[in-house]
Amino acid sequence: MSSNNFNSSVDPVARRTAGALKWTRYDADVLPAWIAETDFSPPMEVLEAIRSVADTELVGYTGPENRLIRACVNWMRKRHDWIIDPDLVIPLTDVMQGVEAAVTAFSRSGDAVVVTTPVYHPFFEVSPSAGRRQIEWRLRRDDHGWHFDVDDLERVLQSNTDASVLLLSHPHNPTGRVMDAATMADVVATAAAHDVMIVSDEIHGDLTYPGPEFRSMLSVEGAADRVVVSTSAAKTFAISGLRASVLVFGSHDVMGHLKSAHPRMLLGHPGRPGADATTAAWEHGSPWADGLLEHLGAMRTKLIDRLARQAPAVRFHPPEATFLAWLDLEACGLGESPAEHLVDVARVAVQEGSVFGTGSRHHVRLNFGTSEALLDEILDRLIPHLQS
Repeated sequence: MSSNNFNSSVDPVARRTAGALKWTRYDADVLPAWIAETDFSPPMEVLEAIRSVADTELVGYTGPENRLIRACVNWMRKRHDWIIDPDLVIPLTDVMQGVEAAVTAFSRSGDAVVVTTPVYHPFFEVSPSAGRRQIEWRLRRDDHGWHFDVDDLERVLQSNTDASVLLLSHPHNPTGRVMDAATMADVVATAAAHDVMIVSDEIHGDLTYPGPEFRSMLSVEGAADRVVVSTSAAKTFAISGLRASVLVFGSHDVMGHLKSAHPRMLLGHPGRPGADATTAAWEHGSPWADGLLEHLGAMRTKLIDRLARQAPAVRFHPPEATFLAWLDLEACGLGESPAEHLVDVARVAVQEGSVFGTGSRHHVRLNFGTSEALLDEILDRLIPHLQS
């Protein structure tokens, strides 16, 4: 059975020696809480799958990734009650590769692509690199958190009749918002009314806390001809460096359109270590993922409690998913670059909010996907600087 002690000590020296980006971007005395990667080793079955590739001493061409596809289909059915046709899955190397392939397949040069700001910053690179025009459907914030306003989406699409793709982060990074079923249905209906395709990055779907229910955008009625999903096991199992993902479709026509726009040799496919590791994660990692989510829930609660008691100037809406906290530090007087200030004075690296676009001023994104001891040390360093 998969197991992990999520509260075991994190060895900074070992992680720096291994070349972990999270731990090598900053000086050795800086605690990293910036990039969206947890500090946990993957399940033993994943590590064994990687070792098994080396044990075969065969690292040349391999056949179709049918086992990976089956593992994906079974995982999504069991974890999210999402029924996928295995013939409508294309394995790729990276979620953003899938996102870019879908955006460029379903839009033309000069078309508008809608992004939901503030949003995962690599999304901002897609439109310029593809010769598309980027427009915004801005999330709204009130005292209860961040929200997708479908009336705003309608206004955006009415004003931009050249919009051809809506690019979603679902669950949303950095706010942690999970779109409810009614909103999802309204988004799909609105997109259909304006002949807009939806490209949904669902990499954080497994990491949804009790309460809101994560459902894939492709599970919505009417989504089959309107939605493409790009996802992977990378965030759940901390295996981003192994480079394996999937594109999932709801119809053969939609999949065929993408394939005609991007020949298979251009798209490529995951290498065997990534495919085998992802397969092992999806086949055997459910108990491990349950333990991870329980631990992340406890870390989220700790973060909520300590900020409320010790840094009430921080405006914070707890995420419904992800291991990322989107913190508004405007009242803390840290200036226009709060993350830069905090790495200097607290020796903690958080992600600068400005890179997430509109709605990000005075914000930082903090990664709480670590051990309790390390999270406490991160907060011990930060909290004295988070006062009004």
